Amino acid sequence: MIGVVPKIIYDCPLTSLDGQCLDLSTIATPCRYRLVDCDAFVTHDALRIHEYTEFPVAPYTAISYVWRGSSAETTFPQGHLVVAGAEDADPISIEVLRHACLASIQRNVHYMWLDRMCIMQTSRDDKAWQISKMFLVYKSCALCIVLPDGLRRLVTLDEETAWIHRGWTLQEVLAPKTSVVLFLWKLGSGEI
Repeated sequence: MIGVVPKIIYDCPLTSLDGQCLDLSTIATPCRYRLVDCDAFVTHDALRIHEYTEFPVAPYTAISYVWRGSSAETTFPQGHLVVAGAEDADPISIEVLRHACLASIQRNVHYMWLDRMCIMQTSRDDKAWQISKMFLVYKSCALCIVLPDGLRRLVTLDEETAWIHRGWTLQEVLAPKTSVVLFLWKLGSGEI
C-alpha cells in the first residue's frame, strides 16, 4: 500500500540512458519526494521515477555512498549516466544500480531513494527542502544500502574507500533500522 498515489515523472529504457544526462528540472516539481522503481529497473530494464506529494509510506531503500569514489579505472559494461547539476560527481553505473535494486527486492523492498536521482540537483529550492528532510528519509527507510566506493563500481572487501571517513555517512547508517554493505564478492561461493 502506497497511500498517496505517486505520479510517474520519468520512464526511460536503460538502453537509451548510456552516457546520457538525467535532468529532472523539466519534469519534477520542487519540494516533492521521489523514489526509483526497482521492479521496473530489474524486470523491465527501465529507469522509472515516482514523485509523491506526501512522504511515501511504501517501503524503500536509501543509498549511502560517496559522490566521488576512488579514481580506479572503471568500465561500464551495462552503461552509465550522469545527472544535471551533479556532473562533477562520479558517473552512475547502471550495473551498480541494478545490484542495489536486486538487493532491495531480495528484502521485499521495491523502491529506492538515491539523492542524486531523487533530488533536483539544478534546483536550489528542492535541494534545500530535501536536505532538511534527509534525516527523516534515512530514519524511515526499510533498508539502507552502503556503496563504499560510490556509484561507479562495487569494491571488494579488502579495498579501502573514503566512505568511512566522511561525516554524513555515520548518520546515514545509524538512522535506519537495517543497514547492509554491498560488495563485489570474489571469495568463492557462500555467505558471510
